[in-house]
Amino acid sequence: YKQAEIQILDLPGIIEGASQGVGKGRQVIAAARTADLVLLFMEASRAEEQRKMLEHELETMGIRLNQEPPDVRIIKHASGGLSSLSFFF
Repeated sequence: YKQAEIQILDLPGIIEGASQGVGKGRQVIAAARTADLVLLFMEASRAEEQRKMLEHELETMGIRLNQEPPDVRIIKHASGGLSSLSFFF
């Protein structure tokens, strides 16, 4: 749309323990870190179980689902130097 570029990435192998390095889990999850949107597809018969597991694995690797981005502020001091503040809601 309006020359927007999108990338569709299939992340196979997100299994229980992926965030701890089971299989190639860390490498697979790391690929999702730069995404602006993450869509989760699950088996209908196990959707709730799979959703919880996937959310846990992604959140363990620092991918915050269904949350606003953190409020990060960088402050330049008159006397020199910088300080940063971040607020997670």
